[in-house]
Amino acid sequence: MRSVKVSPVCVPCLLKRVIYESELVSPGKVPAAVRAACRIFSKRYSPGRVSARLATEVHREVYRLLGSRDPYLEMKTRSNRVALGLMPAAERLVARSRDRLRTAIMCSIAGNILDFGIQADVHEPEVLRKRFAGIMREGLAVDHLPRLRRHLRKGSRVLYFADNCGEIVFDKLVFGELRKLGAIVTLVVRGEPILTDATLEDVEELGLRKEVDGVLDTGSFAVGVDFDNISGALRRALEGCDVIISKGMANFESFSDTKWRPIAHLMRTKCAPVAQAAGAPFDVSVLKVWA
Repeated sequence: MRSVKVSPVCVPCLLKRVIYESELVSPGKVPAAVRAACRIFSKRYSPGRVSARLATEVHREVYRLLGSRDPYLEMKTRSNRVALGLMPAAERLVARSRDRLRTAIMCSIAGNILDFGIQADVHEPEVLRKRFAGIMREGLAVDHLPRLRRHLRKGSRVLYFADNCGEIVFDKLVFGELRKLGAIVTLVVRGEPILTDATLEDVEELGLRKEVDGVLDTGSFAVGVDFDNISGALRRALEGCDVIISKGMANFESFSDTKWRPIAHLMRTKCAPVAQAAGAPFDVSVLKVWA
């Protein structure tokens, strides 16, 4: 697994996201936000940098300029609402499946399309209602589920890094199947609101604490995980787990610069650099394991 470094296409993608989140909060500040992002690009852009770290710096400055702790708050609430509306259908799919874990994972990955203001053509949470069934029919373009199963047994310690709101509703299905196998599941969410990612507030609001064996957070404002600023508890969990399950591209980018193994990445490939690093086409479902 190679690090996902900044590429030239990351710049317009990040700018598109900056414009999107600025319009959510204060459309009149879009020009100032774009200028702020461009200043950071001019100082910090380097082909050797991990893309998630540059994105963190850009969003930190734009959030400061917008005066908003959580620009995506409404989108997160809507995402959770849409996912909860789809849950009965997802639960039926899992219940009727010959491979419940696979189907639960597919439902969870389908929720990963809930990512706004990027190259993928998803501009509002309600799009998931139209695309959910189609994504489920597609299946996995990269299917390393047999490799993941090797690390799942009674007593296996699973560290599960969540990603977006909405998506985390479907993660509940995966938690249930993992625990039926006897795995001990610890959920990890973002330490502070960033983009549409789930935080401890979402865990409590959705009642997810009772669905897992423990909950931790990443400890800081970061796209993905800032491993320089994680808590001692999270570091010990990383050192002591049997397998990491990492949801979404930001976590994929962050972990690509580390040696934490074994790790299973569950995501949609929503940009070309991540798709290339995962060895998959653009806009497909991936379950990739590195051991």
